[in-house]
Parts: sequence; structure tokens; C-alpha cells
Amino acid sequence: MTASRRRPWSDRTTRILAWAAVAWTGVVGLALLVVPLGTSVAVASNGAEVVTTTSHETLLEQEGTSVVPLLLVPVGLALAGALGRGPTVRRRRIAAGSVLAVACVLGAMSLGVFYVPAAAALLTAGLRAGT
Repeated sequence: MTASRRRPWSDRTTRILAWAAVAWTGVVGLALLVVPLGTSVAVASNGAEVVTTTSHETLLEQEGTSVVPLLLVPVGLALAGALGRGPTVRRRRIAAGSVLAVACVLGAMSLGVFYVPAAAALLTAGLRAGT
């Protein structure tokens, strides 16, 4: 008895999966900019009373606008995997998903973990695409 060979997913399914990775990276990047991620506490004393002030800051408030290009990198990688058709689409998706996965591992202690679903989607779209 021979082992049955798995059929690749349809082009439409893998294309939807690749564009879902683009959407995920865009939504996560935007959310990371505007959702409060940090808390800072300031304590002041004038001798008689102590005043404690707590504030919740977004990534944009903490790091400034220099963080925006950094958050656009995953979106660009996902776009590179989602755009185009033809014989190289499979390799492009695998390459983009692999680079994003490596970036997720390297940045796992900060923002990398948020992009793992996009890396998985790109890799799946590439590995399951037809040749």
C-alpha cells in the first residue's frame, strides 16, 4: 500500500491566508501604537503630604515616532509574501514567513510575540501552496 500524497491547498485559500497575515500585522502594529502598554508612577512629597501619580502610556508616547518604522517592518514582510502570483509565490511566502518567524524569536521578549500568528499564516500559506 502506498502512502497517499497530500494535495496542496487552492491558490485562493493560500492567498487569503497570506492577506490575513498582512491584516494581522497592520492591526497589531496599530494597536501597539495606541493601546497603553506601560505604567509609570511618580511620587512627590512637599513635607506634609505625599502625592502619587500613575499614568498609562502608549508605545508611541514612550518611544516617540521612531518606533513607527520598526512597526512597519512586519507589515512590509507580510506584504512581500502576499503580493504577486506565479511560480515564485510559494518561495516568497516561505521566505517572508521565515524572516518574520526569526524576528519573532529575536524580539520575543518585547514585541515579537504579537507577530507569531502572522508568521505562522505566511509559512502555512507558503508550505501549502501549489508548486
